[in-house]
This record gives sequence, C-alpha cells and structure tokens, in this order.
Amino acid sequence: MNLRIKKAIIFLALVICCANFVEAQTLPGFPTDVDDETPTAPIDGFISIAAAVGIYLGLKGKSNSEN
Repeated sequence: MNLRIKKAIIFLALVICCANFVEAQTLPGFPTDVDDETPTAPIDGFISIAAAVGIYLGLKGKSNSEN
C-alpha cells in the first residue's frame, strides 16, 4: 500500500471512531407528559434543625477534645 491509501484508511478510522463517541454521548429522550415542574420531595424546615444540631455537636466535640 502506498502512503496515500494508508493515510486515507487512518483518517476514515478516526472519523468513524469520533462519530461513535459523539453518538454515545447524546441525551436520552423523555416523554413530554412528565411533570418536572413540581418537586416530589420538598425541602422543609428539618434541614435547618439538622444543621443546628450538627453545629452544636461539632462545637461540643471540639470543646471536649480541647480539655
């Protein structure tokens, strides 16, 4: 094989490989009747209570380790 044919084969192989990667990364399609506007599990006030308890326990543990 001459150099021109080898370059053409390598180029075509690279194009085919790159086209497969692009096709594999497309996003899947979803049906249009899905309700994605309303949250299924809303974040409520327990998050702030859990954060306060975590801060308290962290400060309590830090003060116990210093003694």
